[in-house]
Amino acid sequence: MAPPATDWDCYYAKPAATAHLTRRLTERRLLALLRTALGQREALSVCELGGANSCFAAAFLEALPIRSYRIIDTNARGLALLATRFGDDARVTWEHGDVLTPDPAHAGRYDLVYSVGLIEHFDPVGTRRGIATHLDYCRPGGLVLMTFPTPTRLYRGLRALLEAASLWDFPDERPLGFDEVLGSLAGRGELLHRSINWPILLTQGLVAVRAGGAHRD
Repeated sequence: MAPPATDWDCYYAKPAATAHLTRRLTERRLLALLRTALGQREALSVCELGGANSCFAAAFLEALPIRSYRIIDTNARGLALLATRFGDDARVTWEHGDVLTPDPAHAGRYDLVYSVGLIEHFDPVGTRRGIATHLDYCRPGGLVLMTFPTPTRLYRGLRALLEAASLWDFPDERPLGFDEVLGSLAGRGELLHRSINWPILLTQGLVAVRAGGAHRD
């Protein structure tokens, strides 16, 4: 039996008390990687998948030379929150869309396609499909970046404690090994970076890929 889906409406209404700290740690790590991987590129087009009420858009827009920033998610509440934060920034747009049913209109359009904590919320078939969508939306030579929980002993132990205390809010979260994620690339990109974000305790894997290869049918 499949686990129940995460209640994203509840998540956006009341984020975890530790979320601010872990997001700041992740933000710094992502920006350091992006500055290196993107080099001197200007006027970047960015697509954030699963980015309703994005935790990172504001920092990225301030730190990187971004021309356009598109956010795609299925959660209406999270998307509505974006209007109050970015309604006056013409660079930022958003839409209701599903990473599992990609829109061909986005194929090959973006210099950077990324997600933070998205691809682990699906079964293995859905995870492969979601990773493929990242690659589909990225232009050849562009950058795909994904973070995902990875099942270190630290992650497993801390999650078990949170579940025992009824403090775990992500029942469909499936920690992913690097073999599964990298295997889903199917020769469609060059691996530039892989690492584990240890300081956030609920450890996250991080991969950055230079997109290349044919789009899927």
